[in-house]
Amino acid sequence: MANNETRDTTAELPPGLPPGPDGEFCIYATTYAHPEHADALEAVLAETTLLAQTEPGCLYYSIARDDEDPTVFYVFERYSSRQAFEQHMKHSVLQKLPTYVRDIKAKFIKPLSPKEP
Repeated sequence: MANNETRDTTAELPPGLPPGPDGEFCIYATTYAHPEHADALEAVLAETTLLAQTEPGCLYYSIARDDEDPTVFYVFERYSSRQAFEQHMKHSVLQKLPTYVRDIKAKFIKPLSPKEP
């Protein structure tokens, strides 16, 4: 998807990131920064990690930077609903992502339910 395209959702999503599904879901993503913006992207992701700790509906939020390629970040998030995800994406700090990110490969997946042994 070209960087100048927009999506029909209540929150503007970065390029490569589709809107979330209904109900509870997880996001697993590999995010690729423009090399000159990798450190700035890390700062944005660190800030969003802190914000996510108090967001209603954000059940889990973890981001890691690749040790071998510092332009690559791995993201794992879990939300109670699409609405919770869209609220998260409205944070003003996340509006910087299109500047720093050259690509995102994301999967939206349903979490497994815990089973008694």
